[in-house]
Amino acid sequence: MQNSMDPEKSVNPQRAVVTAIATAETIIAEQTTTTVPEATYTVFSHRIKIFIIIMSATSSLFSPVSSLIYLPALNVLANFYQVSVGHINLSVTTYMILQGLAPMFFGDMADQMGRRPVYILTLSIYLIANIALALQSNYAALLVLRALQSTGSSGTIALGNAVMADIATPAERSGYISYVQAGMMVGPALAPTIGGLLTQFLGWRALFWFLVIASGIYLQIYIPFLPETCRKIVENGSIPPQDWNRTFWNFVEDRRNRRQRNGEVIDELVQRQQRKHELAAKRHLAIPNPLKALLIIVEKDVAVIMLFTSLMVTGFYMIMVPIPSVFANIYKFNQLKVGLCYIPFSAGSAIGTIAAGKFLDWNFRRVAIKIGHPLHLRRGDDLRHFPVEKVRLQVLWLPALIGAACIIAWGWVLAAKTSLVAPLIILFIGGGTISGTMAMQQALLIDLYPHSPATVTAALNVCRCLLSAGGTSVIQYMIDAMGLGWCYTFVGLVLIVFTPLSAVIIKWGPKWREERFVREERKKQERFNEE
Repeated sequence: MQNSMDPEKSVNPQRAVVTAIATAETIIAEQTTTTVPEATYTVFSHRIKIFIIIMSATSSLFSPVSSLIYLPALNVLANFYQVSVGHINLSVTTYMILQGLAPMFFGDMADQMGRRPVYILTLSIYLIANIALALQSNYAALLVLRALQSTGSSGTIALGNAVMADIATPAERSGYISYVQAGMMVGPALAPTIGGLLTQFLGWRALFWFLVIASGIYLQIYIPFLPETCRKIVENGSIPPQDWNRTFWNFVEDRRNRRQRNGEVIDELVQRQQRKHELAAKRHLAIPNPLKALLIIVEKDVAVIMLFTSLMVTGFYMIMVPIPSVFANIYKFNQLKVGLCYIPFSAGSAIGTIAAGKFLDWNFRRVAIKIGHPLHLRRGDDLRHFPVEKVRLQVLWLPALIGAACIIAWGWVLAAKTSLVAPLIILFIGGGTISGTMAMQQALLIDLYPHSPATVTAALNVCRCLLSAGGTSVIQYMIDAMGLGWCYTFVGLVLIVFTPLSAVIIKWGPKWREERFVREERKKQERFNEE
């Protein structure tokens, strides 16, 4: 029959309408995807990011260099002020105390006001303190000004990692942070050598004039050229900073925009200004709260990470601090030769830190691809459901155990008074592995607190400074009582015993992180309901 039709070829009007609607939705979604550009994590060009990395790594030199450049002059200063070396060592103690406490204040300030104002403030304090130290001739003034010098220089410790978190996504952040940490590791190699040369040929005041020149040149480059990166202020760099926080590049951009007065540019400028005012409205000028860093420390996963990191830093300094006296007794070295012996340790530390950063970035991408996690190198990643603890600490046990073994070998090699080659090789390997473990744990801490990187770095700094200060204060007594071999065997075994803490974080860390996330979301909702 002609009226009969094949069921497969018949058209259902209701089904046709549904199909048409689905097709239209697909087309609209595709158009939206192609026409609305994905916001990039940062608008800074590759060259500007390299410039920011170099400046951040350079600023991280000031604190370790200021601390260690001073050591070769201790005996000279004791004679100048006519006091004992023990009294002069108090200036080292005051420096270390402020080195731990100052970043707690400046870290929170940097997360509220921006990185640039705090950088300029801390380095200005540092510059003034160095000028005063070079001119003073009073023992009491030495103690006070060394504390002020530490306040300025140690403030930069929390800022370097924070700036890297501003401009780098989690998938590439570890590599960026490693460059800043490598700068801190180079300081112990440069400082004793520079300090010995300056003290021997120009006198102790030259130490501080050298730091005045270095910090003055840095500020002259930083103030006009380095842009604000704090994401609470400029987001991905596309929002103009406060008028008083502008750089030379901001004025150049404004001039370029005035020349390009077309409709699209004007609309974009209006949107940026509106967003700038919205961000300013959300910011409330408050006194920086150092207790925020302490509140971070008591979180379960953070406490475990900071404990093990602080122990590794303590082992790091328990090797480094006794080197002058140990090498002078065993190898009869003067201060200049002792200073040169720090180079393998610092070179290994710098290489180990950078290598760890590169590995962490590679491992992040590998795991993301393996589990099907979306990898956004341009706009960043949501790490709430990503096993970031496993990615950062998966192989930490290996360099940790090698570093602990190097500490044990270090003690017995020195006790046997072997050739200089053996302890220098151990210094290189130990420096690389210990620094590598520290880099892995610091990268995880930044991932756990991406919105407050300066504060969490300051919290870590408090823990490691206090614990390392305690370790360095007793290491000489331990060497005298136990001997070099058994003293460093004890230190190495302590690190081995605490190495399984990394497995604790890998297993229970995601659970603790999710509990903290839910708790913070609940607080935000309560504040929103109150408003």
